[in-house]
Amino acid sequence: MPGPVQMPPETAHTLLQGDRLSRDFTAVGVEDTAAQAMEKLRAHPGTGEIFYCYACDPAGRLVGVVPIRKLIRAAPDERIASLMFTRVVKLPVDASDALVEDFFVTYRFLAFPVVDAEGRIVGVVEMNQFVDAFSDTLFDEVEGRVRDEVYRFVGLPKGEARETRPGRMALKRFPWLLVNIAGGFLAATTTRLFERTVAELVVVSAFIPMVLVLSESLGVQTTAVAASMVTHGEVDRKVVAREVLAASLAGLMAAAVVALLGRVYSPGFGFPLALFVAVTVSATLASCLGGVLPFLFKRLKVDPHLASAPLVLAVSDNVTLLAYFGLVTRLLL
Repeated sequence: MPGPVQMPPETAHTLLQGDRLSRDFTAVGVEDTAAQAMEKLRAHPGTGEIFYCYACDPAGRLVGVVPIRKLIRAAPDERIASLMFTRVVKLPVDASDALVEDFFVTYRFLAFPVVDAEGRIVGVVEMNQFVDAFSDTLFDEVEGRVRDEVYRFVGLPKGEARETRPGRMALKRFPWLLVNIAGGFLAATTTRLFERTVAELVVVSAFIPMVLVLSESLGVQTTAVAASMVTHGEVDRKVVAREVLAASLAGLMAAAVVALLGRVYSPGFGFPLALFVAVTVSATLASCLGGVLPFLFKRLKVDPHLASAPLVLAVSDNVTLLAYFGLVTRLLL
């Protein structure tokens, strides 16, 4: 069969910028046996690690790949055609650095064959070459994406880290602070409606932070999962439903613990029961909101990270307080 195709000298420097293309590979024929392929490997051991053996048809076109481990374990008379994987992930000879980077990140292979316009293998790009060439760039890009996603989730617009004008930074942040202010004002109004309950039962005030933080935590957790799915376009309703159910069950367990703690501070079962029901209801609602709102805001063309978390917190806080105060008032007064 024809050997590896040699590229003309005048084009070699354009091939993936030359320095990242290795000619250190072994090509075998599809009709070769495993023993014949091993002989070719021994005849051309190369200077680096060999991960794959590349199968070519009589015209020299790449048609399959055989991992070296699979070749070693095969029977000596077994044909390459029966050992090779025919779905070959390969790079074109004029691949850009960005495409090479995407291939390694997406497919996670140790090396990729590079083919010319006729499909003939001309070289390989190996993982160690990729890491040396792209590690700094890749790290910066991943770090930037993670930083932007974290910033957006806590209410900071994308690109906030690069903003240098304090005035513009404040204007971008202020709208989402208004959501928190509105939620806090409604919570204060709700508390005002139950002044008598708070005045007569001091222990009710002591458990307000605990009751609120549980629903907020569970709501933010499900919001984070759903918003991440929306951002990356990987929407899976079963995953969202499982996340909501898990958060609700966690809220139920937390409600039982809070109820036991309430029993320490209040005789009888009225106050512990109020705690249990309030935490259970608020945690379930917050989990549901966290799983649904990111998708709703995406449909409304609003950034799900920026809008979902503040609204989930505001709604869950007020529902929690209404359930908590209402149940305590009904059961104890």
